[in-house]
Amino acid sequence: MRPVILDTDIGSDVDDILALVMLAKSPELQLIGITTVYGDTIHRARIAKATCAMLQRPEVKIIAGAPKPVSKRQVYWAGHEGEGMRGLETIAIDTSIKAEEYLVANANQCSGELEILAIGPLTNIAKAIQFSAEFKGHVKHLYIMGGAFWLDRPEHNIRCDVDAAQIVFDSGIPITAVGLDVTLRVWITEQDVQQISTLPNQLGKTLENEIRAWWTFRDLDRNHPHDPLAGLAMIHPEIFRFEYGDVKVGSSGRELAKTMITNLGKGGVRLASDVLARTAEKEIVRRIMS
Repeated sequence: MRPVILDTDIGSDVDDILALVMLAKSPELQLIGITTVYGDTIHRARIAKATCAMLQRPEVKIIAGAPKPVSKRQVYWAGHEGEGMRGLETIAIDTSIKAEEYLVANANQCSGELEILAIGPLTNIAKAIQFSAEFKGHVKHLYIMGGAFWLDRPEHNIRCDVDAAQIVFDSGIPITAVGLDVTLRVWITEQDVQQISTLPNQLGKTLENEIRAWWTFRDLDRNHPHDPLAGLAMIHPEIFRFEYGDVKVGSSGRELAKTMITNLGKGGVRLASDVLARTAEKEIVRRIMS
């Protein structure tokens, strides 16, 4: 089993909690820890810990990470994070260690085998790179949900901390990035929600409530599983098409937060450019239901 840490801004878009469940249930992966990022990271950590309890995975370490971006950009907070999850305020979170310290320690302990799935702003990862010069050489692979590499628009995770994103893309860590170019092609539908709602230990009802809360917030009747799709790239890369390039993150003006590809075909970042969308949809739900 491959050791994995999930770095997440769980609580706003429902795709984070779906990615957590998918990772925890994937037999190829050993989810050893979760670091939260962006905004009220202790509240996000409580959501993650409550979810792990429903998954009967109390051994997963939960660390509250950086609340503020490296770039000092104002934090966006939707306001519905964790609504409907009972008892969150009573969940204790260990704050004795910083996320960057935890990431560095586990990269060292895993002897070059640690993989990270980063599905929020890249603040914790950038801080780990700055905290330890050896960190980037000890991470086997970093998977990112972020960017919009073939779309002329910024993407939320990158926009929330452009400075951190550039630090990460320049780090030399082996990176696979799954951006809006492919995640916007994949859907969670009403039929999927009805399936997911049947999961035991209150997990199904909680996921259904979180999905419907997001649909109400965004006035939708379905949603894109951006983060689970990035997780699927860890497990089934064969259903994706990839290109290689380097990534420059726009820092100002009309280019702010846009992810621009340089050295296409020669660069060091593996960028998802296509996906078998219907296959991905079925596999995401299958793994959540397993």
